[in-house]
Amino acid sequence: MNYIHPTAIIDDNVSIGKNTKIWAYSHISSGVIIGQNCTIGEGVHIGPNVIIGNNCKIQNHSLIYEGVILEDEVFFGPNTITTNDFTPQVKGDWKNSNRFRKTLFKKGCSIGANSTIICGVEIGKNSLIGAGSVVTKNIPDNSLAYGNPAKLKQ
Repeated sequence: MNYIHPTAIIDDNVSIGKNTKIWAYSHISSGVIIGQNCTIGEGVHIGPNVIIGNNCKIQNHSLIYEGVILEDEVFFGPNTITTNDFTPQVKGDWKNSNRFRKTLFKKGCSIGANSTIICGVEIGKNSLIGAGSVVTKNIPDNSLAYGNPAKLKQ
């Protein structure tokens, strides 16, 4: 049985798997797919067309923008931020497809609190990103990375 807090905003055309919990003040945008047994913490924003696998946990105040895919068993610590615009600016061609890049979080990876993931990277299967990291490059499977910018430590 799902639990959706009464203050959560769930747009039209959202798919939510069984036994998923969505806590207070979260906003789930149109086209989002959330798997089974997930927990979406307080104040999380999930942008349009994001895909979240089964058994994922997204802690409070995280931001997940369009173009992000989380495979199964992905953990986002509190205040994890993703991006999708590689050249953010106020002016310019907002519809230029070269600006927007997809980001993939592979099965079982964990992202430490207050980390920022720059768009266009892949975080490898079962990898760990240390708290406060800024990830600007792909992280291989079964790796540990941390720092600003994040660097492989194993």
